[in-house]
Amino acid sequence: MNQGDSVNRDARRRPGAQRVERRLIDLPDSAEERDDDHKIFGLGIAKAETRQPAYGQGIVISLLTAGAVLLLAIIAIGEGDRSDPPILQRTDQIFWIIAAFVLLIAAGGAQYAERTAARAAAAVGHPRPTTTLATAWAVPLVSAIAAIMLVATYHNRPMLVVGPLIAFFGTAGALLSRDLLDEADEQSNRVASVIHTLVVHAIAFLAFSAIYLNKLDTWISAPFVGAIGGVLILETLERGGIAAPQRIFYATIGGFVIGEVMVALNWWPSYGWTGGAVLLVIFYITAGLLLVRAQHQRVRRRDLIEFGGVGGLFLLLLAFLA
Repeated sequence: MNQGDSVNRDARRRPGAQRVERRLIDLPDSAEERDDDHKIFGLGIAKAETRQPAYGQGIVISLLTAGAVLLLAIIAIGEGDRSDPPILQRTDQIFWIIAAFVLLIAAGGAQYAERTAARAAAAVGHPRPTTTLATAWAVPLVSAIAAIMLVATYHNRPMLVVGPLIAFFGTAGALLSRDLLDEADEQSNRVASVIHTLVVHAIAFLAFSAIYLNKLDTWISAPFVGAIGGVLILETLERGGIAAPQRIFYATIGGFVIGEVMVALNWWPSYGWTGGAVLLVIFYITAGLLLVRAQHQRVRRRDLIEFGGVGGLFLLLLAFLA
């Protein structure tokens, strides 16, 4: 581990530290110069007007993804043949070819928008902490998967609105929350972290539920759920400031745990959205404890109480309701 990696990780943990240092060195001399530091949602995104084209690219990618999902919803709409699984009742080869392009647009476009935003930030004197593992694609990809699967599963008129909305807010919310985490000052960093966490967990719930609703065979559903959980944990761990190999290792462990829970769920006599809620709770516990481990190098008793205790209570509630 070299000194440069340690500096980069420290910068990711304390996104306001570099900004505070720059302000001490280069204080504005006039009110006009101070006005150059604009605020977006009160979270301290600097030089917002200069960087507007970079943020605009994220919106364009989100709109393209939502438009493509709308096309899929139009193709799938109609009465199903009551076959099993529901995801195949109104879909054909054309549907899944278009779906593959939607995934490429969401993941590739999000990563391109992230790279453009990073270059724009560096151009105005606010370089982002460098990372060896790019994960801006993670949440947009999973949100597109969730939108496509829900559109194919329900294939009804409400999905003409719901499907595109999931794709749009999943992509735009992921990119915005990453920008807030990178650009927020020390005071607002916790708010930015909450936004990022809510986006990740909302998309996780929708994706897990879409898989569970179809009651796919275990050899399909368990690896699928595990892969989605692992990808989202990989994104979550970017806040942990650890090296790429360790992030991948932790994400693999988390994905394996979630996949094993899916195996157990397939033997549980329950249907609907309950299974997705159970998987979300397991994801909350697993991702939370792994993030704490990455940030503090150990899991404290209060962390076990927070994640294990709260998660356990929700699992008991779900078991009772089911």
